[in-house]
Amino acid sequence: MTSPENVTPPAPSGTINCCKPNNAPLPITDPSNPNIQRWPSLGLTLVHDFITPSEEAVMISAFHAIDPRKEGKKRISQHFGYHFDYTTFGASTTHFTPVPSYITDWVLPRLPLQARKDVPDQFTVQYYPPGSGIPPHVDTHSMFGEALYSLSFGSSVPMVFKMSGPNDARKMRLPKRSLVSSSTNFTSDSSTHPRPETVPSEQESRLGQEAETQSVSQEEESWELLLPARSLLLMQGPSRYGYTHGIRSRKTDVINGQTMPREGRYSITMRTVRRGDEIGCDCAYPGVCDARIREEQQQQEPEAERQG
Repeated sequence: MTSPENVTPPAPSGTINCCKPNNAPLPITDPSNPNIQRWPSLGLTLVHDFITPSEEAVMISAFHAIDPRKEGKKRISQHFGYHFDYTTFGASTTHFTPVPSYITDWVLPRLPLQARKDVPDQFTVQYYPPGSGIPPHVDTHSMFGEALYSLSFGSSVPMVFKMSGPNDARKMRLPKRSLVSSSTNFTSDSSTHPRPETVPSEQESRLGQEAETQSVSQEEESWELLLPARSLLLMQGPSRYGYTHGIRSRKTDVINGQTMPREGRYSITMRTVRRGDEIGCDCAYPGVCDARIREEQQQQEPEAERQG
């Protein structure tokens, strides 16, 4: 008998399915809502048409009301709630910016939440100029809740997924350094707008290029999923903790056999901050788990002191 995960669902209205044909797992379409596709074994959910075109236009205008830039090759980031900290890869305890109404009114009420405690409270809104990408990575495990949301708007883009391996574990154990310039000015004044941060730095760009080269060399192990404009991606379980995800830097994408120019894309990454005793992780992927890496380092310190 054919497994439900091996049945190709019809593409939701107004969208295009695009997965890398080799090794690409097939989703299950929600019988009650054809706009929802799930990969149960991966903990992955894609919701098409999560926002409307008119809401999308308002969100883009709101982003550029804060920062009008669209030119250049570097992505532009705006943080709301407690700012994402690029030195700890967690959330700041001091830098806070009020969450805009387009998130509180349109996005949060529609999220598929498991419980009220899972409501995101850290938001990173980013603009990616045409051709830019994201190096393959696994988001921090211990500092945030399991559910990781990503809302794409402005343009469609394929995201690459790959089960993490020894090379990813090695990179996770390299010394952490800030991904933004130390001269970046933040504001904790809740009455002011966030100051946009332009990333990546030269160091991140160099590391990103190396990571993308390694990802391409392991292409047979990866697969691509098209994130249509106005779609919401939810990562839990293996896709959250064990798989790397990223976007290749390129000017065009091949979608259903047609070469399409890549346009400017926006995204909202939504996380639930953990504090105090909540911080930690006991996932099944110790190679890329920051909590396990800290434990390793703590165990190695006494040994290093004895040898020193």
